[in-house]
Amino acid sequence: MTDFNDFVASLTDEQKAKFMAALSQNTAKTAAPESETKTQSRQGSVTVGDNFIVTKTEETSSNSRRREPVRAKKNQWTDEGEFRDIETNYGERTPRNRKPQKKVDVECSVCGRSFKTDPRYVYGEYHRCSRCVGK
Repeated sequence: MTDFNDFVASLTDEQKAKFMAALSQNTAKTAAPESETKTQSRQGSVTVGDNFIVTKTEETSSNSRRREPVRAKKNQWTDEGEFRDIETNYGERTPRNRKPQKKVDVECSVCGRSFKTDPRYVYGEYHRCSRCVGK
C-alpha cells in the first residue's frame, strides 16, 4: 500500500483532481445496470453480462423435453423448372483422333495358352494369363 501512497503523494493538486474524477466516473459506470445480451435456446434463456457472467434460466413447460422423436413432415420443395430465357453456348466438341490400341500376342508361362495384352505390361520372360494369375 505504500507504493500507492507514494504515487498519490507525487501527484500535483490538479492531477489528483483529475484522478478522483476518473475514479468517480468509473464507479458510476459499474454502479449503473449492466447491459446484457440474451439468447434463447431450447432449454431456456441464457443471459451474458458485460463481465462475461452467464446466467441460465430454465423454462418449465410440458412441451420442453430433452429428446424429441423424429417425425416426417411434408416436403416443402417445389420444382420451378429451368430458366428458359438463358442460352448456353457449349461450342464444338473436340474430335476424337486417338488411334485404337494395338495388343501384343503373349504366351502364358504356366498353361501355355496364348492371349493378347497391352505392350506396356509386357516385360520379362514369364507371363501369366488371367486364369493362372491366382495360382
